[in-house]
Amino acid sequence: MRIYLLTILLAISITGCAVKKTAGTSNPGIKVTAVAPANEHKMASYFQESLRLNKSDTVSELILSAQKNPDNSEPLYSLGYLHMQNGIRTKSAPEIQLAETYLTEVIKQFPGNYSVLQSLYNIYYDNILRNRDPDAFNKAKAVFMQLPESFHSNMNPPSLAKYAATAARQEMEHETDRQALRDILLAAIHESPTTDMSYIQLAKLYREDRYFALALATLKLGEENISNSAELYQAIADTYNDRAEVKGCTYENASDIHNSSKYYLLAIPFNPDNPQLHYALSQSLLDQNLNYLGLNEAKIALELKSSAENISINAQHLSMLGHHQQALELLQQAVGQGYSPSRAGYHEIYMNQGDWTNAAVGFTQYIKNREKFNVYDLIKGDIIAQQAHIPPWIISKNISTQNPWEQALLNYWRAQITAEELKSVAHTSCEKTEYYFYTGYRDLLAGKKSLADTKFTSAINQNTYRFIERPLARHFLNLNE
Repeated sequence: MRIYLLTILLAISITGCAVKKTAGTSNPGIKVTAVAPANEHKMASYFQESLRLNKSDTVSELILSAQKNPDNSEPLYSLGYLHMQNGIRTKSAPEIQLAETYLTEVIKQFPGNYSVLQSLYNIYYDNILRNRDPDAFNKAKAVFMQLPESFHSNMNPPSLAKYAATAARQEMEHETDRQALRDILLAAIHESPTTDMSYIQLAKLYREDRYFALALATLKLGEENISNSAELYQAIADTYNDRAEVKGCTYENASDIHNSSKYYLLAIPFNPDNPQLHYALSQSLLDQNLNYLGLNEAKIALELKSSAENISINAQHLSMLGHHQQALELLQQAVGQGYSPSRAGYHEIYMNQGDWTNAAVGFTQYIKNREKFNVYDLIKGDIIAQQAHIPPWIISKNISTQNPWEQALLNYWRAQITAEELKSVAHTSCEKTEYYFYTGYRDLLAGKKSLADTKFTSAINQNTYRFIERPLARHFLNLNE
């Protein structure tokens, strides 16, 4: 499975070192010492390179300070730190190399100084990522081991950089060696058991390969060592969600849905202003029929980020639960902020309340400029056209199916198999929801209202809470009363 390199590099390239020093400020750990005669400076040639690479006043002032007082190593540290920051930010190999020269000179005079070691570690880590120095990994590992374990939780271990570099090389060379990547991440966990990113990336590899038990075991091991990481808890919740969905029907895995909400709840206190966490929790709660709690989390997500997308999601939730007027108000608000009527949520909100005229307007926009459709697009289009009493849309030639159930449903809708034959392949609650609703709808069209009502009720009773077939079944049941 493809490794998303940009995401990996963005996540892993930040070492998280605790150094916050600004170039030019005093570092109490570095003291004055005699390094050269007062009339010359052993780093003079490097000063010229600094001026060539960085023409800022700060660099000039630091060099002047060093030349005036060669006994003071503080300007060298500040120059190294400044070039380190600029080099990492601009990916400048010459600045990185110059920074390493300055900082190496300082660490010779003050072995074990944590500020200097952390700055050097940043350089070696970046060199691993960028493949600048074949010995960078060994250098980084040596420095990492010199720093106290209390520092490690705020740093990415050397093997994380090696992982990102190896993943980049594999992708560029179209090579796939998942085990090599897993081994590197296991080494990263060994280097720093309190770094969440190592567990998260390893679990991601397991999850992509559908080794969900291993993914969860990895993350739970991380949980034993780390108790304050929103990212780790979110990864556990996401993994439960992915495992619930892997067989095509989330509702067959109630314990996984429950566990996902448990871990989203653990993640939120450590990152309470992340709307995506509240949105994910709302979906999980709604899937457990905890509607009030689910709507409340969706509302919090909307308050944190009042985007057209978040507004429309809230509108869909309200529509699904039968709060049609509130749903329409939010839908119009979303449209006013740029939400397009061509989105599926637009026509589905109108379908849920039986406003087939506006559903048809939205569906017309939805299919515009689309080349491929799925079986549900075909069925929705037919239902909207029939209920709005308008000519159907011609999309039947471009239908794709993702699994045997969708193919069977398509065959049924095209009258190529019977309702009984469709029933024989409906095994999960998701498939049964669709079987009962779509065959019930056909029964309704055929005048078999009693049978249709029985099937609509059965569709609702499958408890597939976020399936559009449930509010549609309620709509047609109400019409038959």
